[in-house]
Amino acid sequence: MFQQGGLGHIVSSWIGSGQSLPISASQLQSVLHSGALQQAAQKAGMDPSQLTNVMSSFLPHLVDKLTPNGQVPDAGTLQKMLSGPAAGKSS
Repeated sequence: MFQQGGLGHIVSSWIGSGQSLPISASQLQSVLHSGALQQAAQKAGMDPSQLTNVMSSFLPHLVDKLTPNGQVPDAGTLQKMLSGPAAGKSS
């Protein structure tokens, strides 16, 4: 989606080992499927513009941390990373 939307270079910067480029909320809105964005925003209890504002700050850092050494992990490794020690803890 990002490649097709002309934003592939931004995502590549998050995966690579150099400086991560920023992304704006409007850029995210331009590449994300509006139905999926609406549904995610509803689940989060916010409107889509609020969600993309949060995502524009959070997403570059998340992708950077999930792609150590500039390598995209396989699905099994990614699942383990996302369900690490904090998974299953109640707050």
